[in-house]
Amino acid sequence: MDRRDFVKAGAASALAPSGLAAAAAADDRRHYELRVYETRSDLAPNRIRAFFTDAMIPALRRAGAGAFGAFTPEVGMLGQSITILLEYKSAADALAVPQRLAADSAYAEARRAFEGDAQPPYVRYEARLMRAFAGHPAVEVPPTSAGRAPRIFELRTYESRNAETLAKKIAMFDEAEIALFRSIGMTPVFFGENLYATRLPSLSYMLTFDDLAARATAWAAFRAHPEWQRIQKDPRWIDERGITTVTSSVLLNPLPFSDLR
Repeated sequence: MDRRDFVKAGAASALAPSGLAAAAAADDRRHYELRVYETRSDLAPNRIRAFFTDAMIPALRRAGAGAFGAFTPEVGMLGQSITILLEYKSAADALAVPQRLAADSAYAEARRAFEGDAQPPYVRYEARLMRAFAGHPAVEVPPTSAGRAPRIFELRTYESRNAETLAKKIAMFDEAEIALFRSIGMTPVFFGENLYATRLPSLSYMLTFDDLAARATAWAAFRAHPEWQRIQKDPRWIDERGITTVTSSVLLNPLPFSDLR
């Protein structure tokens, strides 16, 4: 499935008459596309990075896309891969941006050259489309400055038994857990309900820390915090029929051309 078909399918899922129908609502929540490109050392990985820097990112800016994140794995993912985060203003924009890219002659020419080379630029990529949580409606780009060491980013995915238990977990984040993260220095980047992905219902979110030591300290403080002890027992968010569990936690290093550093 190419990018345009993927986004159309994702938006169609978001607009279907189901628990995800609110994706079409008129609110300020962004939509996110998360891609993981599988690369190999023999496929000249510098080519794909150059394509992102010289062609894809400028074209996305012209097309009206928001924040752009680009990462390589530290722990928990394929050793040779690149994770890309794209931000769209709305579900409609997730459809419009690919159409604008297709009409961008400079980008189309660069893409043909990139994909038409005899040596493939990557193996495959997988992708998911997300809608931002009401309590965290857009990507939060952490402030940075010249000479500052890149942060470590943590991408976590939770899977749920059904839409109702997932909704309760999202409410827990929106009403209590995100605020607790902030209070102990766990900086949020994004929170998204997966609308179109390989394993549903599920959600994904990203936090950032100064370094691995800061991450370890923050999670230890979180687990021991009295507010977390209260939150995880609150009957508003607990469903005895099923739970929402962490299925992956990936640590990522930002690439130089990432907005998120």
